[in-house]
Amino acid sequence: MTTAKMKAKIVRVVVEQGRAGLFYATSPDLKGLLVANPTIEGLKEEIPTAIEEMYLACDMRVCVTEVENDSPMSWVAVPQGAASSLRC
Repeated sequence: MTTAKMKAKIVRVVVEQGRAGLFYATSPDLKGLLVANPTIEGLKEEIPTAIEEMYLACDMRVCVTEVENDSPMSWVAVPQGAASSLRC
């Protein structure tokens, strides 16, 4: 039996400001993602950890990095160990 390997996934993030002044991040690609912070900068710092923890809860270890100049905000989740198979 072969084991299917996870490929890199794009996680689009939608940011909204709540009435209490907090910024909230959710994702149409990663159901259940919810991050809150009083600043956009703080929110952007917390999002990768939240994505990593959600994948880890499903026994998948990933490295997460922001996609540059993307709108809406997006991150890419790359399975750990997959970097060695990337062509640069």
